[in-house]
Amino acid sequence: MVTTLRQMLDDLADRAGSRPVAATIEDVSGALAHLGRALSGLAEDGLTPGDSHRQRNVTGLAAACTTSGRLWPHSGGPLTDLAGAAADLIGRDRSVMGRSHRWAVTVEVAEVADHSARLGRRLLPEAAAPELDVVRHSAATIERDAQADPPTAVASVVLDRLVPLPGPPSGEAEVTVLDAAAGLLGALDRAQRADDLTLRDFRAAVAAAELTSRYAAVAAGMTGRDAGPLLVAGLAWQLAGRASMVFHDGRRGVPGDGGGVVASSQALVRALRNEVGAPADIGEQHGQKTPADVAATVRQILRYMPVLADRLTMAVDHWSRTGQLLANARDLPRMEAMPQDRIEAVIAGRHVRASGADLDRLRKVVGRAADLSTGLAEALYRSSGTGEVAQRPRVERRDRGAKVPGDAERLLSRAHAVDRDSTGTRLLHWPRQTPPAR
Repeated sequence: MVTTLRQMLDDLADRAGSRPVAATIEDVSGALAHLGRALSGLAEDGLTPGDSHRQRNVTGLAAACTTSGRLWPHSGGPLTDLAGAAADLIGRDRSVMGRSHRWAVTVEVAEVADHSARLGRRLLPEAAAPELDVVRHSAATIERDAQADPPTAVASVVLDRLVPLPGPPSGEAEVTVLDAAAGLLGALDRAQRADDLTLRDFRAAVAAAELTSRYAAVAAGMTGRDAGPLLVAGLAWQLAGRASMVFHDGRRGVPGDGGGVVASSQALVRALRNEVGAPADIGEQHGQKTPADVAATVRQILRYMPVLADRLTMAVDHWSRTGQLLANARDLPRMEAMPQDRIEAVIAGRHVRASGADLDRLRKVVGRAADLSTGLAEALYRSSGTGEVAQRPRVERRDRGAKVPGDAERLLSRAHAVDRDSTGTRLLHWPRQTPPAR
């Protein structure tokens, strides 16, 4: 089983708003303490470049939650457990969050804090614990700020990062697509935190993104949906893999990297193959699932493609800064004022360290593929209303459909630019069965 930070916070808000009330004030207090811990970390890392009303408001809400969390001894409970798990996830991702990501998370946590404080208010006499009123007032201030400046879809991907939950042991054939996607994202996170992401890992993850788009196109065809944009996204990721072939890092893959990026990428494609089937199966049932069920499952993965794209974009930016990759000097972009040592390397055909502008083409192609994946995810969100992921309808939660810079037409026009860049590349109409390490 898998979950996301957004789902955890939604579940916490649902439980806090359920009637009849099943929670205790000690459970509410414990939840607010954890939410305060999460907000304190976000405020410490910064919501704006300098001091601002937003920064002060978030700091104030963090302090209010922390204060309310100290009013009663913590005895545990479902609210406390959910809030604690959410705070732990936020803390774990602090190192990869920018200010826009922190703002997206803060808005969600503030709303949940408001629900929790409201529940606490219902459990107590009217004049008791005015600290809960301070939490609600501070949360409302952040909500008003979010209405004027809502988080973007690109920033909100951090909320939708798949997180695997403990479950019973199962064989490879039983691994779901969501489980496999969560495993891949987790493997990428571990490799990037350890600064141990290899080019082989990168190419395997890019191949998984390509094949996910192509399998999603097949699933779309099952239900009569337009598969064209998905095929174009697959082509964009294929081009990203090819662009990376210019470089090498001098490292060889380690056989049997069970929890590594390569193995996780292969596991995702196996799960997609099991879920979608072969071309001859289109229109038939897959076990107990209809083509519509299969298409819905695969569309869920598209909601998380922007998270994968974000990790791959970060990898290219990191290599650009650190110069860890090597390439034949003749294969690198031309320089306006080429230094003498680079001229000599070009003449001799020597390999040099690539950095900065040397990775511009790879960065551009990966960026286009990321744009397409983000655009498709946003289009899916809009077409499905509340989205395909298990999120229950809510009465009090605002529909905060996040924005994506630009629109579908602009993204598709960029897809045509990707197509023009694909010299000699043929669009495949059926995905390969295993993701090559390239």
